[in-house]
Amino acid sequence: MANPFRASKEACQMVADNKGVTYEIQSIAARFLTDLDFVRSIMPPCYRVPDVPMATLTLGKVKNHGPQAMDRGYTYCDLAILGFDCHYEDLPERAEYTPLVYFNQEAVIYSGREFLGEPKRYGRTELFLFDNHVSASLVRFGQSIAEIEADLGPDQGAQEPIVTYGAHLKCCLTHQQNAMMYDPIAAVSRRISRPLHMRTGTGTLRLIGGFKDALDEIPMLGDCSFEYVETLLSYINDVPTKSYPDREAFMPFYLGTCQNYVRHI
Repeated sequence: MANPFRASKEACQMVADNKGVTYEIQSIAARFLTDLDFVRSIMPPCYRVPDVPMATLTLGKVKNHGPQAMDRGYTYCDLAILGFDCHYEDLPERAEYTPLVYFNQEAVIYSGREFLGEPKRYGRTELFLFDNHVSASLVRFGQSIAEIEADLGPDQGAQEPIVTYGAHLKCCLTHQQNAMMYDPIAAVSRRISRPLHMRTGTGTLRLIGGFKDALDEIPMLGDCSFEYVETLLSYINDVPTKSYPDREAFMPFYLGTCQNYVRHI
């Protein structure tokens, strides 16, 4: 019988051979203009705020497409991503700073948050497509904290690959939970999206918020644009990471995302 407290050589080799994975995603994204001062207040010092502050909320479903380390086959998962446009170092393209991402799979959350210091939280998403209408919601602690309703235009079919960049902050606390374990890290990934289906439309976005989620405090200035996609998305981590020694300056941004305190603290 295999020892459950010690990984096999085969499992260790699977981890060593892991070069990333492609995800199959069905999602609806709402993109809107937000307030410049608000974005400045939540953006870590390693990223720069653009002249036009844009935000995107994506709600959807995801499964891994092909084998990934420690899990052969398909893994289904709920997905929600909150992102704000930003700039990083000398990267010519804009990136998307993601202070919050939501999943409903334990391993996805813990491996990203506790092991890698990524801003992952538990959340359930619902997404329904009825002919030309899509309805989606993000639920936390039994409460819907974000909702999208949109009427879609015709399917534009498969699209050429689209390259974007996702940015987040990697931090972890020490075992005493009163200081950072290491200098915070700015991590930027190149995302290659290969849309199989794409539709745009009009609709409404409701940011409701909740006990531990301040989504309702994000200013929405003007109308949203909506994009529904069924796509294959690959993450490639070829942008060099950078550590920042001023841990105190980064602590508010880390505690406000990964630690998930109640809103009145």
